[in-house]
Amino acid sequence: MLTYDDAIALIDAIALRRQIERVGIDHAYNRILAEDVRLGRDQPPFDRATMDGYAIALPPAGAPPFPRYRVVGSIMAGAVYSGTVAPGQAVRIMTGAPCPAGTTVVPIEAIDRHSSGDAESVAVTDPKMLPPSPAQRRNVALRAQDGAAGAVVVCAGTRLTPVTISVSAMAGARDLAVIVPPRLAIVTTGDELAAPPASGTAADASARIHDSNGPLLSAFAAALGLPHSRTRAPDDANALQAELGNAAAIADIVVTTGGVSAGDKDLVPTAAAALGYQTVFHHIALQPGKPVFLARKGDRFIVGLPGNPVSVLATAHLVLWPLLARFGGVAGPAWKTLPMAVDWRNRGDRRLFLPAMITRMGVEPIAWNGSGDLIAAGAGDCLLDLAPRSTCEPGVMVRVLPYVGGQNAERERGVLPERPARTNDRRN
Repeated sequence: MLTYDDAIALIDAIALRRQIERVGIDHAYNRILAEDVRLGRDQPPFDRATMDGYAIALPPAGAPPFPRYRVVGSIMAGAVYSGTVAPGQAVRIMTGAPCPAGTTVVPIEAIDRHSSGDAESVAVTDPKMLPPSPAQRRNVALRAQDGAAGAVVVCAGTRLTPVTISVSAMAGARDLAVIVPPRLAIVTTGDELAAPPASGTAADASARIHDSNGPLLSAFAAALGLPHSRTRAPDDANALQAELGNAAAIADIVVTTGGVSAGDKDLVPTAAAALGYQTVFHHIALQPGKPVFLARKGDRFIVGLPGNPVSVLATAHLVLWPLLARFGGVAGPAWKTLPMAVDWRNRGDRRLFLPAMITRMGVEPIAWNGSGDLIAAGAGDCLLDLAPRSTCEPGVMVRVLPYVGGQNAERERGVLPERPARTNDRRN
């Protein structure tokens, strides 16, 4: 059976033509930058005062200091002082204002001011605020000190965050070239899915279950900034094929849940083939999510996720997410390496991606009841990568993949209710 690493290698080998568009900087959050952002001018663009005070012109090197400096003007942020400041003179200056050539800035708290009629002078009360020589200016950010015009400040491929958007704006950008993200169509399958209950009605006591997979994938797509739609298809070959065809007409990737295993109603691979899709792989040696399915038709894909909710959670992160990243409009999975907080053993023969939580002590696996136990998965915030038949002791470094959309904060996790004791705990 295909290993997980081999499946990822097949996904990484997929070459796609990326589309680029320009968006206003106020609409660029969470988008993937397509072109480097460069400084449009030096930063700072002039010698800039870094605090409120007085810009004073010192005597030439080796000359005795002036007892007082005659104030000849003032400079506000955004204004330019048109004159010159000669040795023994000073100008009142505000933070961010252009600093006259040859001056050093003394903060307001180290200044003694004196006025006599229209004349104003200042004295420096703390000599330590003065530089050893006029060439060594203090409290002045020199032109191009932060970066020269043309320097790259945000690289292509960066997911734009509030701070990188701010840096882009500082560089002079008003719109940004970004990669167009893939469109996602989510199709949940299964006659066992019940319609959402009306508000205030009693829970459905029949054998049907609520659809948790559709909302999970919708939120997954939203967290990645993807345009998406969601619908449902019955366990009927003709109806399923029609629904997949409709979804494929409006999306780059159709994601299904259920219908990919070996049961009589597992119809997704057959429907995909009937629509002209070629299988890339079907089944991976992992737990949960072994029956996961990937098919391709040109630059369009069908990703068939298993029906159990934890399998959907796992394979959405492990298979769908890397495929989305191939389109370029989505940042790929960001694995972390952290210490184990407790002893844990995977007794199984497949690579296990176990729901876990990141704590101050490290990674703590969630005791689960299998791939249908969404409550346990919701009490975690990441997937823990465990090799087949492996044992991890506290302190051993392990790989984890944080859930999409989370910040690994305790208040983002669900609650694991009290449960009966397990009589055959395999610790996996």
